[in-house]
Amino acid sequence: MTSNVKSKAVLAGTVGVALVLSGCTTAGDKDAGASAGTTTGSVTVSAAATSMAPNSVDGRQEPTPSTETPAPATQAPGSASTTAQSQTSVPAMWNPCGIADADIAHQGLRPESKQVVDGSDSEPGCRWHSATDAFEVTISSTHQSLQEVKQSGRYTDFAAVRAAGHDATRYRAVQDTNKIGCYVSITVAGGQTVFVTRNLKSDALEPCSVTQRIVEGLTSYLN
Repeated sequence: MTSNVKSKAVLAGTVGVALVLSGCTTAGDKDAGASAGTTTGSVTVSAAATSMAPNSVDGRQEPTPSTETPAPATQAPGSASTTAQSQTSVPAMWNPCGIADADIAHQGLRPESKQVVDGSDSEPGCRWHSATDAFEVTISSTHQSLQEVKQSGRYTDFAAVRAAGHDATRYRAVQDTNKIGCYVSITVAGGQTVFVTRNLKSDALEPCSVTQRIVEGLTSYLN
């Protein structure tokens, strides 16, 4: 009986020691796990904070500026050649200022009275006075078509005529109520050549007949 009691007491003591040791190990393991978890979390938070720091202001994250260089604008294929063609496709207009002085004099005009008509370089023109200053004649080249002249509303009395074998159009300015002027135009490549007579004196000849004569005398320059 006494021996059984002692055995039970020894067994109970052994179990108790085992439980105590087991409890200490479990607590240590938990402490170690907690410590490891804390360290891991700390590192993670620190890394996140480090990644935000270079572009953060007062805790607010700023967008990182793009370092990509924009690609240069490219011109559509053929656009350069198209532009060049459009600039060079307009035919050069005849310059009436180059009419020989002898031919001007033959038409009853004074060569020394020549005046360059205001206009662009691509639409040249010149004006001469008659020998008696009774009228003046202006000859110019223009890119404006006959249709555009008609649609402008500035001219009237359009009539088809022939001048030295050329089809031509005769007309007057709407504001010329006294009929002291007359236009005769001939369609050429790139526009028209326009001959205009304007009377300066009341005893001058009828302007359309003068214009017709001038055109017939100088159309050889248009051939």
